[in-house]
Amino acid sequence: MTSLTDEILQDWAANRPDLRGRIVMVAFRAAHVASRHRKGVLSLPAALAGVIYRLTVEWVLGIEIPWKTSIGPGARLRHGVGLVINDSTVIGSGVMLRHGVTLGNVGRGGDCPVIGDDVEIGSGAVILGGVMIGDRARIGANAVVTKNVPAGGVAVGNPARLLEPR
Repeated sequence: MTSLTDEILQDWAANRPDLRGRIVMVAFRAAHVASRHRKGVLSLPAALAGVIYRLTVEWVLGIEIPWKTSIGPGARLRHGVGLVINDSTVIGSGVMLRHGVTLGNVGRGGDCPVIGDDVEIGSGAVILGGVMIGDRARIGANAVVTKNVPAGGVAVGNPARLLEPR
């Protein structure tokens, strides 16, 4: 298990070419820690951190990553604007998310995607429902994924289809 400092340092290094990605991931990590409250009671400082996070990241930058979302270290954001992630989504380490990506459920309270480690998700891709995206998978730009993608798989199109390995 990595420490908060390790996660922030990994995120910072992973987002080297994109200052916005660096800022968003540091803010996310701080808000994520603040969201861990005891006995279901959110403290005033934690609530304030959440409000500042939401105002800055969601309203100003246009990136919706709820502070309770599980994201592994080394997450990479490229451009980020229009990124929408459901808070029940689980994202592994070293995942690249480009602008316009949506990760969510189908209908209220539905299951959300589980994204493995070192996955790259192209601009405008949509991944919906309780699907599993395996480690090192690639999701093409504007793909609509509603079925599992195996480790190392490449999914493209709408609806997404798996490309044959070369």
